[in-house]
Amino acid sequence: MALDAALPGRPLNHATLFDATAQALRRGLIAVLCCLPLGGATAQVDAARIDVIRVAFTLNFARYTGWPEGAPTDSFRLCVSAGDSLYEAFATADNTLVRGRPVRLRRIVPGAADVSRCDLLYLSGTTENRSGLLQSVASLPVLTVGDDPLFLNSGGTIRLFTGDQRMQFDINLAQAERARLVLSPQLLRLARSVSQDKTP
Repeated sequence: MALDAALPGRPLNHATLFDATAQALRRGLIAVLCCLPLGGATAQVDAARIDVIRVAFTLNFARYTGWPEGAPTDSFRLCVSAGDSLYEAFATADNTLVRGRPVRLRRIVPGAADVSRCDLLYLSGTTENRSGLLQSVASLPVLTVGDDPLFLNSGGTIRLFTGDQRMQFDINLAQAERARLVLSPQLLRLARSVSQDKTP
């Protein structure tokens, strides 16, 4: 399903792009998301498309992840450290449902002292003290997602990136197990690579 086909005659912006990817999310079709093209008519559309698809993937990672007993059930705490454009795309997901819980979005700013009160922590490649933030939640049930090439080596769980004109992802399964998170077999099958090496 291409986004352009899903949105005939409609302007390509964050809201309409999110509507299209949400169709796949509601059906739990992460395989569909993996096939969404990243090309577009303009650089601005490309950037918006990539940001929104990145958000859709991130939310779908949560839908295919199991948290240990005792996790909060009143809301899904989504924490994001990213630039304005990507954060704006994440803001579109605020109050949507993940695992039956409304998303509560929180922006992580430089010097943030507490990221333990997150269910999912997204760290962009520009995040200051990324390694420190990852270390602070390494043994906590926090799903960490990022886009930096060294994200998994720094202790992240899922690295999300563009390649071959589509979104792809790698998984650090050892870190997921350390955080007591259970990633579904379907998610593992769709990953480009799954590493089981223990993070130092």
